[in-house]
Amino acid sequence: MKLPTIAIGSHRVSRLIIGGNPYSGISHHSPAKSKEMENYYTADQIMADLREAERCGINTVLARGDRHIMRVLNEYRNTGGKIQWIAQTAKGNEYTDLAAHIRLIARYQPIAIYHHGGTTDRLYDDGKLDTLHDALTLIRDLGFAAGIGTHEPHILKQCYHDEYDVDFYVCALYNHTRHREMYLDTDRDAAIAAIQAVHLPVISIKVLAAGRSKPLPAFRFALEHIKPIDAMAVGMYTKGQPNQICDNATLFAENR
Repeated sequence: MKLPTIAIGSHRVSRLIIGGNPYSGISHHSPAKSKEMENYYTADQIMADLREAERCGINTVLARGDRHIMRVLNEYRNTGGKIQWIAQTAKGNEYTDLAAHIRLIARYQPIAIYHHGGTTDRLYDDGKLDTLHDALTLIRDLGFAAGIGTHEPHILKQCYHDEYDVDFYVCALYNHTRHREMYLDTDRDAAIAAIQAVHLPVISIKVLAAGRSKPLPAFRFALEHIKPIDAMAVGMYTKGQPNQICDNATLFAENR
């Protein structure tokens, strides 16, 4: 299957990206659900899902820059996998030195690195958003496309207005920072308005409200409202739904 692509830096990225939260046991439902994901996603299962994604036309995974993900991606590539990686920095409380963390991610050959959205939001609240400039410079100096993530539409617009040196943004359609697991339509509308106002690629996340929304209407809504230069990253938990990845790719292709 052939999916449309957009440009992230010098790379062509499928507009449907597979999201890595399930691989790291992040369900946005409950501790029990997150543990279920951890148990299901062995290294072999993650690699099987990535192979299926590639087979179905998805050429990029968006996933955390934690040691678990980096080790699995290393093994996947050693066995012939080609999927591209857009790396998210870990939460601010998971590292003591952001620069060292970015350098560690760089060793595992992502195509792009972006700053974790929840941590971006906290820096904004603390009046420290400008500290991101050094991290973005380092990402560029290491040779990667640079991005900023956020759950807050006004932060997306401010970073764009202030001309932060990025190639792309990552923005949640639902405001997890403010409303946690509530997934309000008003949040989605505000996010879409901000995405449309930013004339750079934006990767939408939480398109399916962490699995609460049906793929067809959620995909249609996103594709009708994001820009042609934008993409969306969707976590796909395949336990009990072995065809989910290709089903989602087919829905995307039919509604783009």
